[in-house]
Amino acid sequence: MVADGGQAVSLLTDNAGCVGTECQVAQEEPGFQRARLRDRLRKAREGAGLKQREVAEQLDWSPSKVIRIEAGTVGVSVTDVRVLLGHYGITDQAQVKALTDMARAARQPPWWAPYRSWVSQDFETYLGYESSASVIRNFEPHVVPGLLQTEEYARELMTRTNAGTEATEQLVQLRIERQDRLVRADGPDIFCVLDEAVLRRAVGSRETMKRQYEKLLTVSELPNVTVRVVPFDAGVYRQFRSPYVLFEFPGDEDEMVAYLESADGEVIISEKALGRTSQRRPTDYLDDFWDVERGVATEVTREFLFGQS
Repeated sequence: MVADGGQAVSLLTDNAGCVGTECQVAQEEPGFQRARLRDRLRKAREGAGLKQREVAEQLDWSPSKVIRIEAGTVGVSVTDVRVLLGHYGITDQAQVKALTDMARAARQPPWWAPYRSWVSQDFETYLGYESSASVIRNFEPHVVPGLLQTEEYARELMTRTNAGTEATEQLVQLRIERQDRLVRADGPDIFCVLDEAVLRRAVGSRETMKRQYEKLLTVSELPNVTVRVVPFDAGVYRQFRSPYVLFEFPGDEDEMVAYLESADGEVIISEKALGRTSQRRPTDYLDDFWDVERGVATEVTREFLFGQS
C-alpha cells in the first residue's frame, strides 16, 4: 500500500547489474547482502510514504518486526521480502527478483565460516567488507599487508603475535584463502602504500624476506594491483603512524568504509552511517591516501628492494 504522495522507487541502483531484462545481484558476501537488503527495504518504505508503525499495523505484524528487519538484527525471509515489496508498490519483476535473490544469498554462511572460532566479530565484519569491495586501499607503516604476504612471512608473523600452534595455522590458512579469492587479475582494484620500514623490518630470516620481496614484485605485475613505498627520506607525512584500509563498493559511490587500527583496538567507520557529523570520515582518509600515494610514494622496484637488503 503506497501512501498518498508516495511512489514506488527503483531498488536496482547500487546492488544489481542489469542487462536487458536480466538482473543479477552482485557477488557479495552474505553480511554485506543483508546490509544492502535492509537499506533497499527502508528506501522502498520511505518511497511509499509509510512509517514503520504504519507498515506493522497494515500487515498485522508487530512493530518490532519491521524495526528489526530494517536494523538488520534479524534475518528476513523471501516471503517477507515479497510481502513488503508488494505493500510498497514494487511490482517490477526484475526488482522483485533481485531483492528476493538477495534475501536468499543473505541467509547463506560466509566463505570464512570454518574459521569463525579463530577470529573476532570485528574481523568478521572486516572480511565481509573486504570480500565485497570493488576497490581496496591499504596504508601500512609496520608490516606487509595481509593480502600480499607470503605464507612463510605470515606464519612467522602469526607465530610471534598469536598464542598456540593451531591458531597460527588456522589464521595463516585464512590469510592465504583471502589472497586466492582477491589477489588475481579479475579481483578488486588493490592499492597498497607501504612505509619503507615495512620492507626493512626483518620478519624471519633473510631468505624469508627475499621471498617476500619477490612476491611484492610479482603481484605488482597484476593489472589491478598497485604497490608503492614511501622512502625514509620523505620524512614525516600525513597519517604515517597508523595503518588503515579503505573499501569502496560496486555501484555505490556514496558508500565508503574505513578500517582503522591503533593501540586501543580496531575501529570501522562507514561514510553513510556518519551522516552529517563532524567526525573524521572515510573520505578524509581517502584524501590522505591520495596525497601520500601521489606526493611522496614511489614505485616498488627490484633495485629498491634488493639494493638495500
